[in-house]
Amino acid sequence: MSSSQENPSFLAPTHSANRRSNLKQRSASQYGFNLSSRRIDPDAYGADYLSELARILDSHVTLPVRRILEWGSGITTQLLADYAERWSSELLLSLDENSAYQKAIFADRELPRCVRLKAVDLQGPGRSQRDPELNYATYPLSLGAQFDLIYIDGRRRMECALIAAILSHSGTTVIIHDYRRSRYQPILALFQIIDDGPQFRVLRIRPDIQRAMEPGIEAISGYMRCLITNRIPIGA
Repeated sequence: MSSSQENPSFLAPTHSANRRSNLKQRSASQYGFNLSSRRIDPDAYGADYLSELARILDSHVTLPVRRILEWGSGITTQLLADYAERWSSELLLSLDENSAYQKAIFADRELPRCVRLKAVDLQGPGRSQRDPELNYATYPLSLGAQFDLIYIDGRRRMECALIAAILSHSGTTVIIHDYRRSRYQPILALFQIIDDGPQFRVLRIRPDIQRAMEPGIEAISGYMRCLITNRIPIGA
């Protein structure tokens, strides 16, 4: 196997990944939280974890950022909350399947008004084929809104990527963590690469994919409106 086969170009960090971030509001040491008797710190994910994400937020996100969606709450939620306040965002929706873990993130710090934490079951109910409730990946559809920034981490990342495509507009910035894993590469059928760094990949929806999805997205929106109008519980 040649070296090019071992390291495809789309898995290699771009030069922009070497730019230093401009994290002004807090130092990395001020992020983290306690979970039971254990401290969750940024260094557990690598020395460049928060600095790289901050670089991306500083250099790749198109303002204004009104709505932010995060799958996989954690230390990144704290950083995104700081940026949401700086940007005067109206909503940061952070989803996780672990309620206790999610509540610990802001237990020792103020929860900004724009931040909404939501613990959602990964699979959803299985009573019958007519279950109307949404799950971890599909819950954001209940808002009936597009997002300007979407961060994909945690569980069900391929499902989340599909919903991210549905909820994106042409300027939406999508970020995925641990992007080199082979099981996440099908995401490239929906999104084009903007930047690759040591830990994060920056994406935007492919224009041809967005156009092709428009009729289906309208059908999904109509279905969701029908559920809401008829007051059918969807897990909101």
